[in-house]
Amino acid sequence: MLEDIDNMKKDIQDYLEIKFDLIRLQIAESLSRILSSVINMVILCFLLALILFFLSFSAAYYFSSLLHSNELGFLCVTGFYGLILLFFIIFRKRIIERPVIKAMVKLIFSKISSDEEN
Repeated sequence: MLEDIDNMKKDIQDYLEIKFDLIRLQIAESLSRILSSVINMVILCFLLALILFFLSFSAAYYFSSLLHSNELGFLCVTGFYGLILLFFIIFRKRIIERPVIKAMVKLIFSKISSDEEN
């Protein structure tokens, strides 16, 4: 009887250790996915910022040639960015916050839910 209890105790300890290791691996995988997504987004944003920077200068000089004034050309581009900023301020929850929250929840819980199905 005591031997059976000792075996059950050992089995429970082994099970808990395996379960703990599984949870650690799932957390590591989720963190790895999040980190790789963040790195991808940083690289993408950097490259897009460079493209936008050079396109902005091109647009500013184009408008300068149309309006015959460097100041007005750059002011047109600045006004355009001001309108975009206003748009993002007004709709930031719908455009940025909600999709980011949904994406993070999906990244974190997609693996856990698929493991529970198996």
